[in-house]
Amino acid sequence: MTHKRDISFIQSLKPLGKYLADHRRMFFFGLGCAFLTNSLGMAAPQFIKQAINAVEAHKAISLVMMSVVALIVLKLVQGVFRFLMRQILIGISRKIEYKIRAELFEHLQTLPLSFYQSSRIGDIMSRATNDLNEVRTLIGPAIMYSFQTAVTVVFALPLMIYIDLKLTLLAFLPLALLTLSYKKVGTAIHDRSMEVQRKLSDISAKVQENLAGIRVIKSFTREDNEIRQFERLNREYLDCNMRLIKISGILYPFMAYLGGLSSLVILGYGGVLIVRKVITLGDFTAFFMYLGMMFWPMISVGFVLNVIQRGRASLARIMELFLRQSEIMDTAVPAPGNSPEHPVQEMISFRNLTFTYPETDRPVLWGINLEIPRGSTLALLGPVGSGKSTLLNLIPRLYNPQRGTLLVDGIDVLDWPLASLRRCISLVPQDTFLFSESIRENILYGRHQEVPEEEIIQIVKIAGLYDDLETFPDKLDTLLGERGINLSGGQKQRASISRALMINSSILLLDDCFSSVDSATEEKILLSLRDFLKGKTTIIVSHKISTIKFADRIVVLEKGRITQAGTHEELLQEAGGYYASLYEKQLIAEKIERIS
Repeated sequence: MTHKRDISFIQSLKPLGKYLADHRRMFFFGLGCAFLTNSLGMAAPQFIKQAINAVEAHKAISLVMMSVVALIVLKLVQGVFRFLMRQILIGISRKIEYKIRAELFEHLQTLPLSFYQSSRIGDIMSRATNDLNEVRTLIGPAIMYSFQTAVTVVFALPLMIYIDLKLTLLAFLPLALLTLSYKKVGTAIHDRSMEVQRKLSDISAKVQENLAGIRVIKSFTREDNEIRQFERLNREYLDCNMRLIKISGILYPFMAYLGGLSSLVILGYGGVLIVRKVITLGDFTAFFMYLGMMFWPMISVGFVLNVIQRGRASLARIMELFLRQSEIMDTAVPAPGNSPEHPVQEMISFRNLTFTYPETDRPVLWGINLEIPRGSTLALLGPVGSGKSTLLNLIPRLYNPQRGTLLVDGIDVLDWPLASLRRCISLVPQDTFLFSESIRENILYGRHQEVPEEEIIQIVKIAGLYDDLETFPDKLDTLLGERGINLSGGQKQRASISRALMINSSILLLDDCFSSVDSATEEKILLSLRDFLKGKTTIIVSHKISTIKFADRIVVLEKGRITQAGTHEELLQEAGGYYASLYEKQLIAEKIERIS
């Protein structure tokens, strides 16, 4: 059973092996400095022993002075190696922390939307910060102190035995009890550390969610409720920490007690040996110093044990993220002729497409058959939850459709290199997101080269944002708050449209991006867009017929199925259909709005 646990312990630290291997030369050099630091320290008691024996034997004072000088030089050299040891080993831990953080962030970029829809952002942030800090402490201080302890024991124990075997056995008898308790205590620390980190993730997730939704909280005057919920999570986190501290609170005093007990035994029995002239006063002093050197490593074992178990728990949580792999990736052998520079030339084809979201068993799209010719404009209309956004998200493979059900240029979308496919597509998502940068940087987010000011102004005018820019203090260089909080809903949507148009891709996907724009501005934008969209394949999702009536073809989705398809005029002829019914309702609403 013990052997299996040891294997489990080693396996839990195995992921760190590749990071340490990158720094193996400096790592072993750092361990060499640690070896010299502690081995040189073993000589200090010998110089003190010689000085005391010389004083006791009334020998020349020069012997005492030589011992003092040698001790000063020894401590100076030891200090240099101690500095190098900490500089190298702690420095390596910081470099590995940097590498893991960079790899983790890169890995998070590859994970699909389904992962983020089922995970809490606060929990991911906690793993990338707090857990990573625990792992860094495991790599640095834990390894350093463990190695120092091993070197001290290897050198000090034989020297203590050389002075007197029985005295050594008596000194270590109380400390033997400490070793027996380590395994049980270590398991408890590991389990409680995992619980602490989980509770910290809950707090991080709550704070992140609360700050992101602060306007909703204030609008519904739910501050007191949020404070109570946070108080509960904070209390649970405190209780978990207190349970962890309780173990440490018992461990450290217990170790100090055993150390004190060991010192009492040495004072008693050592005094008898001195009186009987079995050992000298110098021997006894050296022995006591060696025990002191051993005592700190024994005390540090408790600290190291705590750090290792917390680090193991945090490493396991980080590895859980690395183990999550995206199912949306390039095929092993890309389709013939598909290069990153290959542009979309032909139509988009849906062939009997049925789609079910991961970890669900109910399809959101059923038997979709649809051909979208190059350069045409398709509009999608339908009730909320009918699958319009899902259909759009399948084209750039934000989700994977079934093989053979979605083709671009006659090639299965699963065989397209992701970089090549997505470079051909601009998407304005339903949930508009702007970064906490300037308006200019948000608009140019998808461009990788310098853009003339005239081109930016032209795009901003097409998106209907130019007049608004004139009211901003720094025009295009106006800094935005969190998620663009200092813009209205309509301004956010128009900034998002500008970002998509700036890429100038051959496929443009607009997912209900005029919902917060007033009718007059919407009509102005649509007129500007018509010229811009010539030659581009465009799919527009909207709930407003005024937005989509100019489309070459309009498709109505209901409960994941296509129920109507045709031009604006053709669909109006289908009396009693969803499209004609919605059109009548919206006409009445517009008349009421004009009258009011």
